Amino acid sequence: MSSSKFPAPAHRKSFWPSGEHTRHATSVPWRKTSLLIQPLLVALVSAFRYDGMEINARQAKSEADALHNAIKEKAFSHEEVLRIVSTRSKTQLMATFNSYRHDHAISLSKNLQTRESGDHYIEAPHTTIKCINDSNKYFEKVLRNAIKRLGIDDGLTRVIVTRAEKDLKDIKELYYQRNSVPL
Repeated sequence: MSSSKFPAPAHRKSFWPSGEHTRHATSVPWRKTSLLIQPLLVALVSAFRYDGMEINARQAKSEADALHNAIKEKAFSHEEVLRIVSTRSKTQLMATFNSYRHDHAISLSKNLQTRESGDHYIEAPHTTIKCINDSNKYFEKVLRNAIKRLGIDDGLTRVIVTRAEKDLKDIKELYYQRNSVPL
């Protein structure tokens, strides 16, 4: 993907793989990222997301079908999928995910999970959907898995640093409920 096709907004330049900003430390994850999932990551960090509470049920059903077809065809970077995941409000996405579960008798997250394990191409949309569904639950799981391992884990650091001011207290409570051990 060339940066000329997708010009970097000024506040996002450190994530883009071209120009002077590639020497910046935050460009390292970009260079280590598979070309197959880069369009999803770009869409998630640079798109405008409507934040309203309105739901369009017809749109949810239509987009659930589009997501189902993308999974069947393994077309996770398809423009329609990227548009849905990156621009819809959380409320609309939840309606889409519920419609998917109702129409296809399996949740979108579970359907992605049944695909090849260890494939970053599938794990990226799966993780995205889990975070949209319940970010605290996702971060609690990252924290739990990091604590189970010996040594310092990037996941543990990431959760504490990124969630410290937002919802670490909720994650801490969820961790206690799930593990019966305080953090």
